Parts: sequence; C-alpha cells; structure tokens
Amino acid sequence: MERLKILFLMAFRSLGGHKIKGLIVGSLLAFGTFLFVLGTTMLENIERAMEASITRSITGHIQLVSAHAVDRLTFFGPEASAEQDIGVLPDFSRVRDVASKVPGVAAVVPMGRYYGQPILNTELDEAIEALEEAFAQKDPAAIEDRISKVRRMTARLKEDYLRAASLAANPEEHEKARAALDRATSDEFWTSLRENPEEGLQFLAFEIAKLSDDESMLYLPFIGTDLHRYAESFVHFEMVAGELPPPGTRGILISQASYDQFFKNRPARVLDLIHEAKTLDHRTIADDAALQDQVKRLQEMTAQVTMHLSPRAAAELDAKLRERFPEVEGDLDARLAAFFRVDDENFAERYEFFQKEIVPHIPLYRVPIGGTFTLRSMTKSGYPKAVNVRLWGTFRFKSLERSELASAYSLIDLASFRDLLGLMTAEKKRELDAIREEVEVAELEADDVEAALFADAPVIEEGGEEGLDLDARLAALDRPTEEDSETFDPAEIEKGTILHAAVVLEDPSRLREVMASLQEAFDREGLEVKPVPWTEVTGIVGQLVVVMRAVLYVLIGIVFVVALVIINNSMVMATMDRIGEIGTMRAIGARRGFVLALFLLETLVLGLLASALGAAGATALLALLGQTGIHTHQPFLIFLFGGTALHPTIDVANVVWSFAMIVLISVVSTLYPARLAARVAPVVAMQGKE
Repeated sequence: MERLKILFLMAFRSLGGHKIKGLIVGSLLAFGTFLFVLGTTMLENIERAMEASITRSITGHIQLVSAHAVDRLTFFGPEASAEQDIGVLPDFSRVRDVASKVPGVAAVVPMGRYYGQPILNTELDEAIEALEEAFAQKDPAAIEDRISKVRRMTARLKEDYLRAASLAANPEEHEKARAALDRATSDEFWTSLRENPEEGLQFLAFEIAKLSDDESMLYLPFIGTDLHRYAESFVHFEMVAGELPPPGTRGILISQASYDQFFKNRPARVLDLIHEAKTLDHRTIADDAALQDQVKRLQEMTAQVTMHLSPRAAAELDAKLRERFPEVEGDLDARLAAFFRVDDENFAERYEFFQKEIVPHIPLYRVPIGGTFTLRSMTKSGYPKAVNVRLWGTFRFKSLERSELASAYSLIDLASFRDLLGLMTAEKKRELDAIREEVEVAELEADDVEAALFADAPVIEEGGEEGLDLDARLAALDRPTEEDSETFDPAEIEKGTILHAAVVLEDPSRLREVMASLQEAFDREGLEVKPVPWTEVTGIVGQLVVVMRAVLYVLIGIVFVVALVIINNSMVMATMDRIGEIGTMRAIGARRGFVLALFLLETLVLGLLASALGAAGATALLALLGQTGIHTHQPFLIFLFGGTALHPTIDVANVVWSFAMIVLISVVSTLYPARLAARVAPVVAMQGKE
C-alpha cells in the first residue's frame, strides 16, 4: 500500500509538472470519449426509434416468405419499385397456426405488397355525367347551371390544347381534335344540345372528354391484408377520417398523405404544401426557389377552381376578387391568378380566405370518403384485372404523419387483393375443379406429358354453355369484371394463398431467438417458409443505421489512432526529458518494475480523468437533449426519429465501454515509452547530467 501510495503521489506530481503534454493528450482522450458516448447513444436511440416506426406500422418484426423466393422481399428503396418474385404461401391458415404457437409471437397478419392503378374519371368526365343526370331529371335550372360549367371547362381545355399544339405527334389527330373543340365551344353546339341532348352528350363523352388529361393516371402502392387484424396488431395505426369496413366487406383505406397528394384538388394541395413549408419548416418564399416555383404553378391552376364553381358561386367569388384587384382586367381566371400570386406578407391571409370562401364550393377530393373507384392491376398470370373498391376512410401512423416512407402504402382487404393478383382462394379452386371435371382434364405424371401432347388425341372444340375453350375459360377468371360483390366470407381470409405475412413480437429484443424457433417449427411441420427480419425487408432504409454505425466507428477509430500516436510520441519525448529523474530513482533503489508502473499509472490517471470529463460532457448534453428533444419536420428524419422529436436516453453501457476503451488506448500507447524509461541505467542518467 505504501508503494502504491508513493506511485500515485509521484504520478500526480509528474502530471502537474508536464501540463502542456497532459493538456494535449487529455484533450484527445476527452474528445474521443465524448464522441464515443454521444455517437453510440444517439445511434442506439435512432435505431430503436426507426425500428418502432417500421415494425409498428408496416412490416412487423419478422416477415414470413416462401422458402423458394427468387427475389428478396423489399418494402422501400429502388428494389421495391421493381417486380419481385417472392413466391407465395399457399395456405395461410397452416402458416398462422404454426407461427402462433411459437413463444414470443403476439400476432400473425396476412399480407401482400403490390401496386395498382386507380382508374378515375377526369373532372370533365364528372361534369358531363352531372349534365347528363340533369337532362335525365328534366331540371331546367340544373341543366343551365351544368351547361355553364361544362362550357367553361371545354373552353379552358381548348386553350390548353392549342397551347400544346406544337408538341402534337400526329398532325391528323391534332386537326381532328381541334375541329371537335371548335365545335364544342361554339354557340350552335350548345343550342343543339338543349334540343337534342343525347347526340350532344355522346359527342362530349366520346370526343371531348378523352382530350382532357388532368393527371388521372397514377400508381398506388398497397398492402393486401386483414384490415381489422392489421389495425389491432400495429399500434401506430389510427384512423383519420371514415371508418374500418365491417368484417367481410370489401374496401380500401388510403394513407392520409397519399390521399392529399394524389386525390386532393391541386390548388388546395399546393397551398397546403406552401403553408407547411412556412409554418413547420420556417422556409420563406422570398429565399426558397422551390416555393417560388410552386407559386408559379399555382397561378396556372385557376381552372381547377373555376371549373367546379356554380354560376352563383362564381359570380360571388368574382365580385370579392374585383374588390381586391380592381386593376386586373379579364375574367374570373385572371383575377384568381392575381389572388394566387402570393408572397410571405400576404400568404397567411390569402390561405385563410381560400379555406373559408372557396373550399366550401369545390370538391376538395376527387374520390370522397365513402365513394367508389376502380383499381386495376396485373395478375400473376399476366392478365389485367380490375375491381371496384369503396374508400372507407383514411389513416395515418401516430407521430409519423409527415413521413413519406411511413405513408407510402395504402391498405386493401385481402379478398380484393387476391382478385387483383389472381391468387387462389377456396372459391376459385372449386371453380377450377368444376372446369377440369367438365372438360375431363386429367392429372399427368411428368413422364407422360410428351406422349399426351403428341398422341392422336381428340381436340377439345369450342363449346359449352359460354362457347369458350379451356384456355379462354381459365383466362376469364383473371379478366376484369364489371361488378364485384361488396362482401365476402370472413372465413376466407384464413384460407387460400397470400404472398407473405407479418409477425409481431411480444418482446422485440428476442428477435433472433424467435426467428430460430419459427424456422424450427416450419421445418418440423414440413412448411416451406422462412422468416426474414425487418432490417432486411426494409431494404436500404433498414441498412441505414448499419452504415451510420460503421461511419461513426471509423471516425472514432481515427480519433483513437491519432490519440495513440500522439500519446506515444509525447511519452517518448517526456521519457527523454526525464532521463535524469529516472536515473536518480534507479540510483536510490527503484527497480525497473517501479519505473514501468509509474509511467503506466501517469497515463492511466490522465486517461481516466480525461474520459470522465468527456463522458460527463456527453452525458450532460444527452440529458439536455432528452428533456428538450431534437425536433425536426423533415419527412425522412421523422421516420428515423419515430416522430417529430427524438428524446435520447443515456445508456450506461456506452459510458462503461468508453472508459474501457480509454484504459486500453492509454495502456497500449504508453507501453513502449514506459519500457524505454524502465531500461535507463543509473550510470547513463549520471552521464546525461554531466
């Protein structure tokens, strides 16, 4: 103990006598510790938040896919936009029964990731249909009101079409379209329409409406699932508007972000985007080129407002805008364009005016909640398939409202999803079996196929009740139908084919353990299913934390290598400066082990003090951030943070690891100069003095 006490006293005295060296070395060690504690703690918090964002909203903790999958199931990134051959799970009920019995599994949710094309009427289509309805009801007031609306829309369509005349690829088609527009905008046509509506409405529907292109074509990524089980299993899920469809009822739920982006009136949507940028992101129109571009686009969208206004509403709006812009000549579109010329000073007032005075008079969304639209896709066998789906409501994931990644997918009932992809259900299997039995299709072994193909067998002629051959009747199962039943047997959800399934765990920390148990259970039951962790199915997003961790560790490694070199050089120089002191200690009886221990202890004490200072600084900063939070309104960061704010918590393990790293760095960097000092002989020290 006396010896240890002497060593500590001498170590502290030596540190006090070499302050510059201590300051340089200590600063490096303190910075390395600060960076290690802060970086690893922040990464672990981000990883936990991102895991919660993904696993509690979209993928679950584990995805179950076919063991014969050719491609990797991916929800995000470039791979998600490409066709994925992941095979199928032919019997979900068996997969669910086996997986549900594995300890740690909280829920098994059927899934299928795909995309479809909503087939929406253009705004001109809807206006013509409304005019046709007014004629059917023989309502003179409604007829005149809707004629006025369609006339405004066709006049605007003609202006837009003529503006793009130079881009026409087919001059003959262009001239034909121009002639049709000339007729549709003439007074004679509208006079004849009132006298003979049938012929005029057909002309509008088949010749004019097809010229309207108002971004009706879009692709909607969706997940086919059991909507009620999904809502129960994914805790971030919450309805925004509407309701879940009753059990056994077909329907779709669209994410609120997608609903706003693709279905909302375009001027209203652009105004919302500018409003969010100014209020949430604190951007200004004067300094932001992107916002300035949106303002220019907004001034070209006046027709998206005026075409929806009734004559009375249009007259009232025109009067109000005349008071605001008496200097503007022209029609309502010209005054509305002046109104849309917003800047940082007038935006708030004009945004409020738009919401109060204009929104009530226009359809805000192209498909209202409760409305029905057609969703088209391609089946697995390559045929187009369309189903009519009712929009039951919109949803979002808690704290992830502005995250584009979390809002990428909409949700559709599994029965409609199976129809869109042509996946096998019990009902379809019975229909196929009936067809096979009717045409006497026989099962053949592989060795008998060639003989059957080239034998002199009778050819099946077209016939039967529908006059279709076997191939045509099988293909008809995948073709678009005019009308789909709005209900289905809920028991069918458990039966038939799915693409993949989500597994939600009771304890996410047991991920690898549960995956091993699932694989063992599937192998035991003879099911060709493999579990895949959420980090793999999220593609590049799931690997982001791995990349960030690698970058951090490389940075910390560089700091520690630099620290090691500097400490080593400093200690060597300090050793050379202290040769006389070392020789004196050796002359009065100090052994080499004592000198070695003294040098190691000096650096160790310096390392502990520096690491304590660095760890204290990092801990204080993390505690402050935990209270105030790291706030963001950037969509991608919202996804990483699991919300608009990240409140990091301190992990004691990271602090302990930092101290261990500093001890290791200190000892390693001091070994060589300490051994050099221990080898100094007293006679050498005396010669150095002389």
